[in-house]
Amino acid sequence: MSDYGAPGQTPGQFSVGDAIGYGWNKFKDNALIWIGILLIAAVIQVVLNLIFGGFSTSSDMSSAFSVWRIIGSIVTTIVGYLINAALVRGALHEVDGNKPAFGSFFQFTNVGAIIIASVIIGVASIIGFFLLVIPGLIVIFLTWWTLQFVIDQNEDAITGIKSSFRTISQNVGPVLLLALALVGINIVGAILCGVGLLVSIPITIIASTYAYRVLTGRYVAA
Repeated sequence: MSDYGAPGQTPGQFSVGDAIGYGWNKFKDNALIWIGILLIAAVIQVVLNLIFGGFSTSSDMSSAFSVWRIIGSIVTTIVGYLINAALVRGALHEVDGNKPAFGSFFQFTNVGAIIIASVIIGVASIIGFFLLVIPGLIVIFLTWWTLQFVIDQNEDAITGIKSSFRTISQNVGPVLLLALALVGINIVGAILCGVGLLVSIPITIIASTYAYRVLTGRYVAA
């Protein structure tokens, strides 16, 4: 059975418990793929860090500003953006009712919009954190669903950011409660020697994508 909006709920509304429960159920039905993709992402990041400076034993601080390090930072950051996009793409498959395989996570074509949106959010967040932290947290919160809009609805970077801002700002109460609950779940995952993150991260992404679909009135598979 599948429907538009949350199964069993009024369209446009969701509960934190249902969102997290949905994320858990979808994760456990496809756990090996989700854990596998996270492990692959971790390996990629480790390899990039080693390639772009991990082997250096120089105590000369100027080496941190070398061209190689700068290139490495750019490459690592962009790869991180694409990994985030891949996880969102996987979560969108889940809410569509399709269990993603490894290749399914990379079924997006608007790479430019993903990177531009991520850069804008990153810069805005950094500026916000310099302004006594709270503005940075607000930026991160209000732009939480930017990649969902960019990937799911093929919006450009600026439109995706605006759509996320508008949707979340109109539903601050339930979305904030969900965000706090998911932060708590990930803290517990991190405490468990980090291994728990292999479970908490997929649940977080699927649950948040579920909430995005519900509040935008788009398809959600039961």
